[in-house]
Amino acid sequence: MTFPRKIGLLLLLVAIAAALAFSQKLSLPSLRWFFSFAATPDEIFAAPEKGYLVDYKSIQWVPMDWKWVRTHQAEIVGYSICGAAVLLSLVLLIFGGKFHWNPLTLRRFTRFRSIGRGWLSFRLLMLLLLVALLDQALVGKRALAVKYEGAWHFPAFETKLYSEQDFGGEGSQEANYRDLGKRFKAADKGDSVIMPLVPWDPVLDTDELEKRELVTREGLLYRAHDSEPFNGYAVQYSKDSDDTKLRDARFRRGLREGPATLFDAKGEFVGKQSWHEGKLVETSVEDSATPSTELPWIEIIYKPAPPSLKSRHYLGTDSRGWDIAAGLLGGLQVIFKAAFCYILMIYGIGITIGSLMGYFGGVFDLVMDRVVEIVSNVPFLLVVMIVISNIGRDNIDLTTILLILCAFSWIGVSVYLRSATYREKARDYVAAARVQGAGTMRVIFRHILPNAISTLVTLLPFSVAGLATSLTALDFLGFGLPDRYPSWGRILEQGTSNLNSPWIVSSVFTFMVVVLLLITFVGEAIREAFDPKKFTTYQ
Repeated sequence: MTFPRKIGLLLLLVAIAAALAFSQKLSLPSLRWFFSFAATPDEIFAAPEKGYLVDYKSIQWVPMDWKWVRTHQAEIVGYSICGAAVLLSLVLLIFGGKFHWNPLTLRRFTRFRSIGRGWLSFRLLMLLLLVALLDQALVGKRALAVKYEGAWHFPAFETKLYSEQDFGGEGSQEANYRDLGKRFKAADKGDSVIMPLVPWDPVLDTDELEKRELVTREGLLYRAHDSEPFNGYAVQYSKDSDDTKLRDARFRRGLREGPATLFDAKGEFVGKQSWHEGKLVETSVEDSATPSTELPWIEIIYKPAPPSLKSRHYLGTDSRGWDIAAGLLGGLQVIFKAAFCYILMIYGIGITIGSLMGYFGGVFDLVMDRVVEIVSNVPFLLVVMIVISNIGRDNIDLTTILLILCAFSWIGVSVYLRSATYREKARDYVAAARVQGAGTMRVIFRHILPNAISTLVTLLPFSVAGLATSLTALDFLGFGLPDRYPSWGRILEQGTSNLNSPWIVSSVFTFMVVVLLLITFVGEAIREAFDPKKFTTYQ
């Protein structure tokens, strides 16, 4: 079986497995990503009940329930991705039979494997990719398996959310499996909980916190000993219980700003609010709990904890109490996902535009040269700041960041392909293809491109390394992904802000250096293997 057909078969099996798993309410490692595009509660709440969509067959507006679309967004996007993967796999299976590796390419692969440092680095990167693909089987707060009253349950691999009541506890909130394991062990009734190796989610998961009461001065919220108004996240608890939340909100300059959450007397979610400069903009339900003016606002403080095998924080925690090992592995998953999409986009756009520029030349080449010059002179960080200030960091997702990066990164690929195509189109084999009646697209993408693209392969690893450093830098500066995404940059920022807790910055710095060195070693080995001068003898 040829290489494209092998890829097509693998892609087909992955797409079918992802769709079947979701239809059976299973959450399998990595395959669950296909259906991970659910809308947030704020997006569902803001969606209109009725809207309109263009029907391109009749060229008219037809009614569309956008709230329904938002509610079922995960299914719509997931099945669309699976369908596209199936179509692509069928194309590879049908038309991939005539593919044959170029003997020169095979010799280059052999040379790459003979370069020990590069080949070892490549295998280590594949091992890291395998670790990242294990997903919730390795890192997560949901139990891999729970044995309760003789029955086995597998919460980590099911979309169903098990509550405390399902395992003999109280409350309808999702079960805390770390506490559940302790309770089962104390009861000694034969029940058990099997947790992942790292029993913590990469983000928004902690059980080590300190509460500090905030004070109100002239209508603004302050920390007790600060002269500047409070900025951050705060909670109001019930008078009867210090663990029962009634409200939580974010504050800017001492006033409520952005989304806020309401809970009932049992601490269960009931609705959402939106605030601007301390004024209520909209709410999904009436706030019937104790008036917020009668309850103190509490800031939750998470202390950094050093590495400990007993607590299973193998690399310690940051100042929010988030596990560093889980965050590093989660950040690695984000890097791999982003790299896959990033490479497809920048090389797809850059190769297409660069090939057309070099082949056609003339006015098209002149216009695109000016476009490249304009885009290359636009300050990248300024664009990021403008986009985030208009959208809001909480509304930013990985797709938005990748689109901004790709808007600038395709330029280098296109400039190289332009020069290579301009040189190759003067060769005799191009003239021969034209004489035999080959069309323009066939000449460019079937004859010129395979001869011009070989050197681009050497740029691939360095593009991935550049993407990793760019995402880390943006998150470190506060212009990257929101807190719901694990991030190396955010951990690095935590480390530099808490230098008295050296395990934070040392862990993320060491992990980043190792990963980037492996990528660089692979890039150097590929560049050496594809170097025509090193393995050419002139006579």
